[in-house]
Amino acid sequence: MTTMFDYTIPDHIPEELIFPLDGESHPQLKKNPFAVFADLHKEAPPIFFNPAAFQGAGGWSISDGAIIKEVLQNPELFSSKNNTGFSFLLGRELDLIPLEIDPPEHMKYRIHFNKPLSPRSIAPREESVRSTAISLLEKFQSSGQCEFVEDFAIHFPVRIFMDLFGMPPEDFDRILDYENKLLHVSNTIETRSQAARDIYDYLVDLLADKRANPKDDLASAILGFTVDDRQLTDKEILGMYFLLFVGGLDTVASSLGFAWRYLAANPKAQQQLRENPDLIPGAIEEFFRMHSVVEVRRSVTKDVEFHGVQLKQGDFVNLITAVASLDSKEFENPLEADFERSPNRHCAFVFGPHRCMGSNLARLEMRVALEEWLNRLPEFSIEEDAEIDVNLGAVVSLARLPLVW
Repeated sequence: MTTMFDYTIPDHIPEELIFPLDGESHPQLKKNPFAVFADLHKEAPPIFFNPAAFQGAGGWSISDGAIIKEVLQNPELFSSKNNTGFSFLLGRELDLIPLEIDPPEHMKYRIHFNKPLSPRSIAPREESVRSTAISLLEKFQSSGQCEFVEDFAIHFPVRIFMDLFGMPPEDFDRILDYENKLLHVSNTIETRSQAARDIYDYLVDLLADKRANPKDDLASAILGFTVDDRQLTDKEILGMYFLLFVGGLDTVASSLGFAWRYLAANPKAQQQLRENPDLIPGAIEEFFRMHSVVEVRRSVTKDVEFHGVQLKQGDFVNLITAVASLDSKEFENPLEADFERSPNRHCAFVFGPHRCMGSNLARLEMRVALEEWLNRLPEFSIEEDAEIDVNLGAVVSLARLPLVW
């Protein structure tokens, strides 16, 4: 082991491949991370070792979009097993299913979600989703201002997920508190670990309730899933519950925040969508592309030379989906919004076997939010002199977004 930049570097890492990437070495990450990610290939090697990754533990990262996609589609060499870190926080092994299950076993679990999360199954939820958006908007619509992250972006997807999953509405504040403590990496390990345990205990109680009182919701439906002609174990069910709990809360809120920041700073884009609502589906894909908020982790399954770099079994690889979505070799003028961009094979929902199961619901939420905002509110902008900082981590998000109209 050697020490550099106040980080410990494993001996098998060549010095020329070391490139620190965090809020200290790149202060712009806290203001506009996507500008940094779009230009990362100009600064860092295609595969580089970031000693700041994983809260200072260090790991490989990639600045080339094509290589990111290659890794995501090669689970034999780059495994998802135990890669979210939640087992560590919980203090017990719990695979988040199917995310932390590698092929071929992965599809035995994943296939059950294809129907309940399909476009056909999600479409009937539109009325409820729209009602949620309207009820939130009406609370501040006449005031001429809001703090978008707190007043809308967080509440909207959480309420929708709780309804989909069959959680009691009165648990909203509790769920929000768990989410905040678990997912914000600025919190201490102790705080996040306690939140993980609290969520686990909550889900154990939820499982018992669904067994006793099954309803027409996703949590109840999971109880009927089978694998290899057997019923799921409680541990497997809790692994599914935990994954959906985490995945259903933070990512859409983050995507909403960045999309609304763009619209607030670009009145011509607002007007374009108001005058041409048929462009909204294309705008949604463009917002997901421009602001791919998720970073995912894989672990190397064997010693291998990969694109000229020696990787060791057990090495972690951090995949910044925004780097692939902003790759100028695939997307012309990647930092500029083109609501008619086609094709638009962005990486916001990841590639390969672990592509996001909730993408259809995310698209519905984004579309309804855009439609209701543009129909109900006049031109909006960011409050003058507002400081807009970014929360860094596995999901990048805006800390706040004060809007006025």
